[in-house]
Amino acid sequence: MMGYKIRGSDLYSESAVYGLIVVSALLVIADDYENTALEVFLKVLGTVIVFWVAHLFAVAIAHLNQESKDKTTFRSEAAYAMGHSVGLLIAAVVPLVILLLGVTNIMDDDTALWTALWVDVLLLGVLGYFSARRWTIKPWIRLATAFSTALLGIFIVALKTIIH
Repeated sequence: MMGYKIRGSDLYSESAVYGLIVVSALLVIADDYENTALEVFLKVLGTVIVFWVAHLFAVAIAHLNQESKDKTTFRSEAAYAMGHSVGLLIAAVVPLVILLLGVTNIMDDDTALWTALWVDVLLLGVLGYFSARRWTIKPWIRLATAFSTALLGIFIVALKTIIH
């Protein structure tokens, strides 16, 4: 990725949270059409890449408007956008690997989809916890943040349950 080195903070960035929400919503929608795990995998992968490119572009364009003492270059803007957007790609890795378990028949398709969806909920909670870790040392606030972030995923799971 143009020489960008992934940092630990990329794993719990706003683009990572956004990526998990996008993947979760895609899992709900894709299953509505009774797709196979392979079809869901390809749709999620393709959509995540499109959203990442759009996010990358939006960050780069928005950042051009920022005042800077240094002369901005395309390379510096691209590196900034990459750092700001890479979490969206990273967030999709675990759910996509779980979907591959369905593709390879290690799990049945429906189990792979539901597992990926519940793992997204768990990952949202983990992201919430690590994000809160930066601004508080109080464990109960960290856990409350983790729970509230995971709650967004639970709402998506509830939506899936209502739809089906």
